[in-house]
Amino acid sequence: MTIGAVLDAMGTRELRANLRAVVEKVEAGSPVVCLKDGQPLAVMISHEEAERWRKIEDSLATLHALNVYPEAVSDPSELADLASPKPPDRATIRKLTSEPRAILSPLRTIGVSDARAAFATLVGEVAQGRVRTIVAGGHLSVAVIPAPEYDRLRALARAVSWFRGAGLDLAAATEQEVIDFVRTHRETRSNEEQIAG
Repeated sequence: MTIGAVLDAMGTRELRANLRAVVEKVEAGSPVVCLKDGQPLAVMISHEEAERWRKIEDSLATLHALNVYPEAVSDPSELADLASPKPPDRATIRKLTSEPRAILSPLRTIGVSDARAAFATLVGEVAQGRVRTIVAGGHLSVAVIPAPEYDRLRALARAVSWFRGAGLDLAAATEQEVIDFVRTHRETRSNEEQIAG
């Protein structure tokens, strides 16, 4: 998993000059943050990792339909109480649903040579919220995502880990598997409460 790995930081000039080598490094699982004047503009993650997060977003949408909002909890252990979920207030839900999810943007590709030639433009587009995917060696290699999107995914990674530890891999689960997991978890919790009560 790339999200949460140690980030390497490089300036735009250094990235542009070494783009092919950086793409290989990112593909191998080492994310790189692109800095301009010391400020993070974009983060390069493997295309495989970006696809994994797109699938997680689908699972999150199913959880939202079941009144479960992992993004709203401050501590993932709060997710253990799926039996009687306390949904966040309407303002929080509005904020969550209106928050940009750049990882879901349409696939827009650019070849590694073209990316190198127009690197400043590419990073500028990404900083404005448009994900770009670099193609190298004839395959989708690296997704360049806005720095705030990387931060959002890192914050969400703890909840994703909680679900995985509880037996549900949000990156691989079907919609029905998410529904079944929540229902089973709620029924088990309800039965435990009846026995205890």
